[in-house]
Amino acid sequence: MTWAWLRIEDFFFSRVDPRPYALVRICFAFVSLLNLITLWPDRLIFFSDAGMIDGPALRESYPGPYLSIYYWLDTPEFVTASFLVAALAMVCLGLGIGTRLAAFVIWVFLSSYIARGFPVIHGWDILQRIVAFILLISPADRCWSLGNWWRGKHAIPAADVPRYGLILLQVQLAVVYWQTVWLKIKDETWRNGEFIAYFMRSMYSRFPDWPWENWELLSNALTYGALAIEATVPLLLWSRRYRWWGFALGWGLHIGIWSMSSLWLFSLVIMFPYFAFLERADFDKLGCWLRIRRLD
Repeated sequence: MTWAWLRIEDFFFSRVDPRPYALVRICFAFVSLLNLITLWPDRLIFFSDAGMIDGPALRESYPGPYLSIYYWLDTPEFVTASFLVAALAMVCLGLGIGTRLAAFVIWVFLSSYIARGFPVIHGWDILQRIVAFILLISPADRCWSLGNWWRGKHAIPAADVPRYGLILLQVQLAVVYWQTVWLKIKDETWRNGEFIAYFMRSMYSRFPDWPWENWELLSNALTYGALAIEATVPLLLWSRRYRWWGFALGWGLHIGIWSMSSLWLFSLVIMFPYFAFLERADFDKLGCWLRIRRLD
């Protein structure tokens, strides 16, 4: 029992390079701010009592418990103020200023609008809420932090930190991919290779007028290729030897989704957690490559 516990403790709490945390923190703050900007024009329609969801009717239908600041405080003025506070928290998180408090504010904001505006919520909203909670409990402000610069700690190399937050991010990304594959293989259009042809004629496609129904071989290749990539990317990312192949295949898939559809925010939300798989050796190799390129 002692040996097993020590193995578990070493797996979750061994010390690692803090730079992956910093990179995830900065990217998450940037993507969250982009998401907030897309919601801003419709904030009163989705989340206030002047919009599409009547507050009293909502409280009568769902008496609680309700994890949302908009459950009772849903006036247009309060909703606007909450968006501004959340935007400030996202900027502070990206800069590394009061990261724990900033992550908490962002998590409350995400939880609140997800619960209040559930008819218009996408999968990436749920994923952002999960990442916000992981950053809330993780040591995410040890490097690349303006807060440390102000405190005079920039001259001291950032100490190694426990890896449990990175493990949670890695497992979350793997669950997203493998659960997606599990759900897709039960769909007939994914099994017969026709899904891409249908999707590219939908409202999400950038090129709905293209004759996708005539390109059966291309649709099959893209459909089965997406399934194969989603099934294998987590395994590649966990492998030191093939990690960059995981980045290339996964990011290639999501850049393709970004370029061919309107789901650009989904691609960004999925792509930045890849940085949680990076290790000290990866940063060292990248730094060496950049130095060589600079000398050339």
